[in-house]
Amino acid sequence: METSMIASTSATGNTAKKAPTKDLDKNSFMMLLVAQIQHQDPTQAQDTNQMMQQMTSMSSLEQMQNMNTSLQGIQVQNQGLFQAQSSSMVGKRVRVTSSGFDLKAGKSNMGVDLAADAQVVLTIKDSSGKIVATIDKGSMKSGSNLVDWNGRDNAGNILADGAYSVEITAKDTAGKAVEAKPTVFITVDSVLFANGTVFIQAGGRRFTLADVNEISA
Repeated sequence: METSMIASTSATGNTAKKAPTKDLDKNSFMMLLVAQIQHQDPTQAQDTNQMMQQMTSMSSLEQMQNMNTSLQGIQVQNQGLFQAQSSSMVGKRVRVTSSGFDLKAGKSNMGVDLAADAQVVLTIKDSSGKIVATIDKGSMKSGSNLVDWNGRDNAGNILADGAYSVEITAKDTAGKAVEAKPTVFITVDSVLFANGTVFIQAGGRRFTLADVNEISA
């Protein structure tokens, strides 16, 4: 019976041992320091200056770990606050960078952001990528411009409502290409949070906050 009890106690003690880890925390640092003191040569005691340096290193390590924990807590709080603020965009009308737009009831509009004054031509394609209309807008000023489209093709035929896209060709008076960015206005249906990134959704399409250029009431 006694042998059985000893074996049982030994087994329990073995299972209670802490699993080894590759991380060196402040407790591990202290254990190493104590072990170093216990096994030092009595005739060559450890230099007190070195011991103070090790103690200082341990204190610095603990402060860094505590700071890291605090920063992680602040990051979580900021993320929650940012998500709450982003959710207020639902129902707002925003202008986003996008070449895709919708034609509804034979009407649509799109934005053209120009880096400089330019001669602008818009090429509109249907959902299959076929060119359906080419619009020469002539001279346009730098900055944000709004362009209306009546939903007709090059022959004047009324096109069906649906999804379309636009390509912008912009050149200055010397024929040099000017940077041009297509934008569209959408009404935010919902806000999505995924992998630390905020997305807004509208009309089945998803955009990041980096795509947002303007927010209207």
